[in-house]
Parts: sequence; C-alpha cells; structure tokens
Amino acid sequence: MYNAIDLFSGAGGLHLGFENAGFNIKLCIDNNDLVERTHKKNFANIPFINKDINIIEVAEIDTYIHDVSPLDIIIGGPPCQGFSTIGKRVSSDPEKRAKHDPRNELVLTYAKLIREVRPKFIVMENVKGILTLQGGAYLKNVLNLLKDAGYNADYKLINMADFGVPEIRYRVIIIGNRVGLPIEFPKPDHSDDPNDGLPSWNNCWDVIKDLENIGDAPSINHVALKHTEKNIARYKMIPEGGRLPEDALPPDLYRKNFGNTYKRLSRTRPALTMVPGNDAFPIHPTLHRSLTVREAARIQTFPDSIIFEGNRRQQGHQVGNAVPPMFSEKLARFIITQIEKAKELGLYECD
Repeated sequence: MYNAIDLFSGAGGLHLGFENAGFNIKLCIDNNDLVERTHKKNFANIPFINKDINIIEVAEIDTYIHDVSPLDIIIGGPPCQGFSTIGKRVSSDPEKRAKHDPRNELVLTYAKLIREVRPKFIVMENVKGILTLQGGAYLKNVLNLLKDAGYNADYKLINMADFGVPEIRYRVIIIGNRVGLPIEFPKPDHSDDPNDGLPSWNNCWDVIKDLENIGDAPSINHVALKHTEKNIARYKMIPEGGRLPEDALPPDLYRKNFGNTYKRLSRTRPALTMVPGNDAFPIHPTLHRSLTVREAARIQTFPDSIIFEGNRRQQGHQVGNAVPPMFSEKLARFIITQIEKAKELGLYECD
C-alpha cells in the first residue's frame, strides 16, 4: 500500500478517490472548523490538522509520517476562488483580482512545503484561471519552484466529463515526480466525439433522477431551497438545457446579472459545473427549483454515505469546491502505474 497526505483536503473528494484506489491516507490538513467537522464525521480514521498551512512545521507533519520512508505522494487542491471567474470580485479584471487575493499565495506555500517534505510524487489541482493568471507567469513560477526542488512537473487542463463524471468541469492538474520519470497524464475514457471510439459522456439525470420525487431529507443533505414566487416564475420560463430568456421576460420578472442560477440542466447531457454557494447550483432538469446539495454531490460523484456538515450554504461550498472522487480515483490508479514503473526501472529508492 502506498502512502499519501492531503493538503487543503476540504470535503475529501481528492483523498477519497486515492483511498478507494488503495492509498493509505496518513494525514489531512485544512484550515477550516467546518471542514474538520465534515472530515471527522466521514473519515474518523484519518488524522486531521486544522491549521493555517503557512505556520505548519514539517516536524509536525513528520509525527504522522515518521514510519513512512519515503512518502509516496502529496496531493491537494489549494483554495482557488481567487482565480475563479465566478463569484464576488475585487476587480472586474480577473488578474487584478487574483493579485489582491491572499489565498493565491497558498499555491506557492503548497509548492514550498513539497520541497521540505520531499514526497516521491505530487498532484495539485486548481481551476482553469490559473493558466492565465499574470499572463501565465504565476503558473510558470509554481512549476519553477517545483523544478528547483528537484521535481519534473507539468500540467494539463482536464475536463472531468472525459473521465465519466456527469459534469462539464475543467480543472488544471499538475503532476510531478522526483524519480526521473517523464510526466504523463491519464487518458480519457469517455468522449463527446463519437469518432473517438470511447463511451459517450455520462448524463447527470442518471445519478439524480431517483431523488426527483423525494421530499426534504436533511439526513443526506437533500433539502430544497424555498424559492420566491417570482423566481419560480422565472424558472418556469427556462427550457431544459437552456437559460433564462432575458429578452423575453415581462417587466415584473426582469433583473440584472443572471448567471448559472438561471440555467436548467438537460437530462441527456452532463451537468454544468457545480460551483460553491447556497443558491448557485443550476436548475433541476424537470423541477422548478435549484439542485439540492445531495443532487450536486451526486453529480460530483460523492456517495450518499458522505455527509456534509454545516448549514445549506456551507454544505454547498464544500461540494462545489471538491474534486470529483470518480476522477480522483482514476488519477490515483494512474499514479500507481507510474510508481510501479519507477520501481521496475530501479528509480524509486533513489534520492
């Protein structure tokens, strides 16, 4: 069994997939009391440090991995809202906004901590916006930090739908190693192009349709928002797979700044990206309401056994920020093939 620690673990989507693939998760770290509650409810067997990563000493991490030599991998997704084009903004310019967001420094802190802990492999997940931050210089700096620490590292923009997740969700995945292997990425196993010879993208309906006529079930985070009559009237105008027809709205229903909240999912397609927030989830394919937290979690491929703590808004943030476990498990299995390849070549024990 290979060993991993998860930085910025959140609701656990990344390490859940790695655990399902056979990794031993030695430690999870995040700086959030609510995340700690969710973690302890679902992963009581995995130690958790609730602390700002900027003040965590390597010696503290070593107390959890002292029996592991070497540590096989560090995984993690540093907070990404500062790169996102969704949500509140310091500026209308994403680059300026990102420069002002202190969360972005956590990506650099992540890279520096890797240099000190020195796992054999690394995986970092982030949003698409990191590609263009500071004209690409920010990501280049991250890769240079890893290179200076002795890692081959590269990135790829990956659509989760290409790996069977019923959601169109683009994320940047950085993979690195210090054993001398060239960087490779897992190959898609689904496609929207029939000429690729792969199974078609999975639709979102198959994973949520059994919840359509179930009433509120707080025990599994399935509670519908109580929408206003005005919003319900707007939702009734949204066609399946479409968005609110703003140009055709009667004056009493008009408002500015319609976003993902006013888009309806299609039963024959993957969902739109699940984004954090209590009311930011898209509209249900057949009902005149937004998705519940559980429906969003299903689309994110979380099993119903994972329960999210907090109020509905807080639950939504945890689900929307997570890495889909279906993808992370496939990524983990790919990493295992890379570790085994390094061992076959006699590279793994070299420092």
